[in-house]
Amino acid sequence: MNTVITISRQFGSGGRLIGKMLARKLGIPFYDKEIIEQASEKSGLAQEFIKENEQKRKGISSYAIPTSAWGGAWSNFDNLEARIYASEAEAIEKFAKQGPCVIVGRCADYVLKGKYRCLNVFIHSDTESRIKRIIEVYGDAKDKKKAQKIIKDADKSRARHYKYYTDAEWGGASNYHLCVNSAAFGVDRCVELLAESYAKFDAEQDGSQNGK
Repeated sequence: MNTVITISRQFGSGGRLIGKMLARKLGIPFYDKEIIEQASEKSGLAQEFIKENEQKRKGISSYAIPTSAWGGAWSNFDNLEARIYASEAEAIEKFAKQGPCVIVGRCADYVLKGKYRCLNVFIHSDTESRIKRIIEVYGDAKDKKKAQKIIKDADKSRARHYKYYTDAEWGGASNYHLCVNSAAFGVDRCVELLAESYAKFDAEQDGSQNGK
């Protein structure tokens, strides 16, 4: 059985870059924008619309949608965000079915739970390091105050989205196999640590299966 690596991350922690570099190092596919492309094809919604609305929700509702709920029936959802979520979930399952890969965000750990072998990772960092990173990387964050607001809003949106669809806490250590501080280790070392963990995790899971 092949292992899928799911990466959840705080905004500005470098989690997407780490995932992309990890996939390249392991020689396996990396999926992020491809999920939006696939969801757009299935739902008929424009890619830009999905990108802008996939994590927008007012308030927090403790309501987890069962992983059996989408199953090709994304059009059954009246709520537009739920339709986006369901179509993305279908795309995530499709990519996971094809073999080992790295999938970033979009509740992939929950979507694939109990269906595929997953190594679930959460990338985090201290606020100052994240502020510095998004000022350097994102052109719309020119100063510290604006960068801080972008971080706060992005994390809040991700936490609400995750809570609504999984009824679990985004960033809660118990939801992941590994939580890694990218500021403490640096991007390159994070990639090395995750590659080492992936190999060990795969070997131990294979050994467990063979020992049954």
